[in-house]
Amino acid sequence: MPDRVAVAALLVCLPLSASAQDRRDEKDSGPVHVAAMLGVVSLPRPIDAEVLVRIVDLFAVGIGYSDFPAFIANPLLELAGAKGGSTDARLDQFNAFDLDLRVFLFRGRFFVGSSFGHQALKGAVTENTAFGPQTATVDLTTWYATPRVGWMWRFDPGFVIGFDLGIQLKLISDRTVTVPPGATADVRNRVDNLADLGATYPLPSLHLRLGWML
Repeated sequence: MPDRVAVAALLVCLPLSASAQDRRDEKDSGPVHVAAMLGVVSLPRPIDAEVLVRIVDLFAVGIGYSDFPAFIANPLLELAGAKGGSTDARLDQFNAFDLDLRVFLFRGRFFVGSSFGHQALKGAVTENTAFGPQTATVDLTTWYATPRVGWMWRFDPGFVIGFDLGIQLKLISDRTVTVPPGATADVRNRVDNLADLGATYPLPSLHLRLGWML
């Protein structure tokens, strides 16, 4: 008799357990998930954050912001050819907002997509001459597209790791370069180099992000 009671109890519990598990699975695989992510490694701008909405495990739409702080800009200015020798340069602004679209081809981790964004760059190049400092400035806005491929992993209860790589390509730019009348050819070349950084050359895009998904 005790064995029959145990078997009966097991037969009752199994459907209840399965039903509870189905409800958990349905909740975990719901049609819409929202994630907030911060960049650990980011190019071309090292400070990076994104809010992402993933829909039916097939599509994702994100809104992101990225920035290049002025206090760490010296290596970038030297690499761009805006700073060197007796010529100093500063980066006043280099940030961007973008809309990110992704397609998860196999409803898994791998995705392809592109972001479309607006970037602003402001800076100045100064040369000390016998007639005093000569400063040229650049004010640049750029609309761009960044085709990319990547992977996004989700771990219970909601920890997310994202990695993607691509290339930022200019679509349209509005460029204003102001050079004082007494500036040398070197100042002109260097301020043009600074402007080219944001509007002429393709920029590498790479992100390693950590976040949380609901």
